[in-house]
Amino acid sequence: MIRGIYTALSGLNLHEIKQAILANNIANIDTPGFKKDIFSIEGGGMAELFRFVPGEHPAFVGELPLVVQPQVEFTTDFSQGRLEMTGNPLDLAIEGEGFFVVMTGEGEAYTRAGNFLRSADGRLVTPGGYPVQGEGGDLVLPPQGEVVVDGEGNVRVGEEVVGKLRIVRFADPGLLEKQGENLFRAPGGVVPEVAQRYTVRQGFLERSNVEIVEAMVRMIEALREYELTQRAVMAQDETLEKAVNDIPRLG
Repeated sequence: MIRGIYTALSGLNLHEIKQAILANNIANIDTPGFKKDIFSIEGGGMAELFRFVPGEHPAFVGELPLVVQPQVEFTTDFSQGRLEMTGNPLDLAIEGEGFFVVMTGEGEAYTRAGNFLRSADGRLVTPGGYPVQGEGGDLVLPPQGEVVVDGEGNVRVGEEVVGKLRIVRFADPGLLEKQGENLFRAPGGVVPEVAQRYTVRQGFLERSNVEIVEAMVRMIEALREYELTQRAVMAQDETLEKAVNDIPRLG
């Protein structure tokens, strides 16, 4: 019974984690370029149980998990979000593979969010102030002239060619780590490649790839699962109480 309570409590922990992930996805439904998190639950190894009776071969009676708390694996879904027209010339979206490159105080970071701004010194920056990288470094926009970005990422202001957006890809984007501000960081040893299969769409933003209806349904499911597991804890506790208080009196 004690193990039953521990097992049920581990289930409550898992359902809390699921709700936190789903709540974060829903909270970022309107965040440009946001990639939703998904999770999987893996149990530990199993131990075989046998009944031993003198003079008889051991009889197999079932299996018991070796660990009470299963392991939760987190991954990011990098599927394409829908493109939404904004008409803002500094809003850019990548249709296809790849990431924009920005420079932070800790080095390069990568994002699918193209809601860029022009800084006071003319640099193309993220809302957090990080410079967007071209093939030659920071992209600096002249103060006058219409900003035009073609499908390959070439940037022109008026008659002046400013540079070309640096668009990169990763052989396994699942290795990227979220670092906040809608940015991803590549772990040590993971080197980006030049992206090939993409089109830059000016005046568009890639929306979050969170499907609100699906996320809400899964949130409700997680809540119901939590409630059922909570009842299991209460049932185990009541049974333990009877075993401790009532059974001794029968003797």
